[in-house]
Amino acid sequence: MDLVPILATVVLIATLSTLVLGVLSYLALRARENRRPHAPPEPPRKVFFVRLGLPETAGSASVPER
Repeated sequence: MDLVPILATVVLIATLSTLVLGVLSYLALRARENRRPHAPPEPPRKVFFVRLGLPETAGSASVPER
């Protein structure tokens, strides 16, 4: 009994099953996205960030010149 044809068959089956599962997963993803209702886009949110500075530069409002 030769081992090479058996291993080649196992590798071939593993490769083909991986390709088939990849295609089926992609088709399932597309079907799920098409089934989902399209929600209107959200308006952009306002960003509430506060710029913090060092205490010694808190009184300086402008950038120092070089």
